Amino acid sequence: MGLVGLSTTNERDHQPDWPVESEVRRARAALARSAPLVPASDIRLLRARLAEPAFLLHAGDCAETFRDNTRQSVANRVSLLRGISDAIELKSGRSVVTVGRIAGQYAKPRSAPVEQRAGLALPSYFGDAVNDADFSPGKRAADPWNMVRAHEQSRKTLTYLSDSGVFTSHEALLLDYEQPQTRRSADEGRLYDHSAHLLWIGERTRSLTGPHVAFAAEIANPIAVKIGPGATPADLMALHAVLNPDNIPGRLAFIFRMGRRRAYDLVYAMLSRMVAEGWVDRVVCDPMHGNTVVSPAGVKTRVVGDIESELRAFFGACNDTGVVPGGIHLEVSGDDVSECVATQVNDTYLATNYRSVCDPRLNPVQAAYLGQVVGELLVPHREFSAWLEVAMSHR
Repeated sequence: MGLVGLSTTNERDHQPDWPVESEVRRARAALARSAPLVPASDIRLLRARLAEPAFLLHAGDCAETFRDNTRQSVANRVSLLRGISDAIELKSGRSVVTVGRIAGQYAKPRSAPVEQRAGLALPSYFGDAVNDADFSPGKRAADPWNMVRAHEQSRKTLTYLSDSGVFTSHEALLLDYEQPQTRRSADEGRLYDHSAHLLWIGERTRSLTGPHVAFAAEIANPIAVKIGPGATPADLMALHAVLNPDNIPGRLAFIFRMGRRRAYDLVYAMLSRMVAEGWVDRVVCDPMHGNTVVSPAGVKTRVVGDIESELRAFFGACNDTGVVPGGIHLEVSGDDVSECVATQVNDTYLATNYRSVCDPRLNPVQAAYLGQVVGELLVPHREFSAWLEVAMSHR
């Protein structure tokens, strides 16, 4: 067993080393008996929407917490997502599909398995579905029943989301959470993961020989894959062959998170290969994860100007390859947090209302600004998107 219940021997797959295996089996059995969080019919509806030439707004919390799962918090997040969606639609004339990082984003891979503070080393925080953010030995121990609590909290969130028009998503990281919620539909015989409408595979777990890609290949949900600067066009080809071998619209999205300095060149190379191969996979920009910096006081933050730079580089690569931009992926808060800065890193500002338990999120003003930027960048694609909508309506 690893340090306080988390192993360093399974870092490759980022799975917890739960302390008591019998408790894991019991937690998995409880999840397997639970009612589906989302029905297969709604999953199919999202997949159909993603097969259309709509723009994808994929945004929400870096890591949801049980503590903040309140009706008001969810309402704030939904209001922000709908505001960004409306701004993009109004500015660009292109319809938007809204998918939240919500109702299940309770697990996070971390760059280091151990966190150290004042000489004390404890397991890193891997999300409320695994352990607690509080830095104490008892709280940082991995508890498989947290997965059951995450399921209960996700169901609670879904009651707040009813009739909001927002689909749900999270990173399919904890296989002990995802697999028990995967069932075969009675009407068509396909496997669906009922934990969310859309699942994504992270940059750290997209290995072709790893269990996450194998799991995603089996389910019929829409799937996204994060693609970082270490990936090559050949990696994309291999992922496409496994996850969307029949080249079906709405099935697969690639979310590029390259960092602003290399974004244009790397995305251009990827898109050029996709065009050459004739793939229909959606291309999405995550301009946040490649642009995280650390302040002089040691606080993680992101600069809105850097985020905008990567957005513009992504849209530039799309323009120059003739690919229609498929969406954006953002980490946002519905509250007035001070986790990202406008142009310069400022520890005094960051300290005013820094609340994230993991990565820095955009506040509503910052997110709304980037929504306006995206709407403007989409305008040159308006004519082609309108033509594509008409063409698809006559299929």
